[in-house]
Amino acid sequence: MKKSLIALAVAGVVSAPAFAATANVDVYGVMNAAVSYVDDQPAAINDIQFSTFGSRIGFKGAEDLGGGMKAIWQIESGVNFEEQSGSLSGRNSFVGLSGGFGTALIGNHDTPLKSVGRAVDLFGDTIGDSRNVMGGGSDLRAKNVVAYITPDMGGFGITAAYSTDLGVSGAAGDADNRGVYNVSATYKNGPLFLGLGYGDGDGHEAAGLGAHMRGAAGFTMGALKFVGQYDKLDGDNSADYDAWMAGVAYTMGAITLKGNYMDGDFDGAGADPQQFNIGADYAMSKRTKLYAVYTDGENVVLGGGAGSSDQIPSGVAGGDVSGLSLGMVHTF
Repeated sequence: MKKSLIALAVAGVVSAPAFAATANVDVYGVMNAAVSYVDDQPAAINDIQFSTFGSRIGFKGAEDLGGGMKAIWQIESGVNFEEQSGSLSGRNSFVGLSGGFGTALIGNHDTPLKSVGRAVDLFGDTIGDSRNVMGGGSDLRAKNVVAYITPDMGGFGITAAYSTDLGVSGAAGDADNRGVYNVSATYKNGPLFLGLGYGDGDGHEAAGLGAHMRGAAGFTMGALKFVGQYDKLDGDNSADYDAWMAGVAYTMGAITLKGNYMDGDFDGAGADPQQFNIGADYAMSKRTKLYAVYTDGENVVLGGGAGSSDQIPSGVAGGDVSGLSLGMVHTF
């Protein structure tokens, strides 16, 4: 069964994973596929798209070292099974130590800032993923990362991480003046989630960016769940960018109805993105669900934020693009 990991740092990591205290290897994964009908796309793109979203297979384990300490590891690979392609260890993959002191990792992983946003995205890993508008900057899976995650402190946790080079350096070694650091803090107590993330460094400057700040919140009240997010990404050689998201979900039995709206603004520049989603999930079991999503956006690439196997831009510069997606997710 998949174990949830929460990362907090521009170099990528997650909240301390719950690994089995054995040397056994656990196999886990997600299979997420959908068929979508898209409109207002470029003429060369088919109206019907078969796509995968965030599908992966992973292997992880732990060895008890005594004294409450464990050696932990994980290798996670992306799988675009309808395209017959994937990436070996291209997702969160690392080795580290875990104990009463917290967790320390080295490898590649989602940045903490990214994980703060993942916690409140009602349409994550679908055609309407919030990263279509709320992505960029430190919202990524970082390479060349060392990270530290505190143990849970009454629902409060901090993660800090540093990446020597977010890019692919190859055999030449990590590039100079490309370091990026992140720190994030989260608080989870019953129905309440609060998260803050911050990232900056030479790697941002090399990309023409400044500091990236993110705040997110979620609150569950009975069958209702409310979520919100705000991002501020300073430009260095580009315009400053501000974006916000608000959403609500209502669960009745096995069915969850949901919707959200996102709006971004480039200071003093055009091509501002916006997007709204409405959808429904149907839980067939704890591990299998069906879903339907309708999304409509302007200046966005549908599925781009989720790293979909098929990413759909508008057929007209600055134009509208929409899609209706029916999918299935199975977690193992």
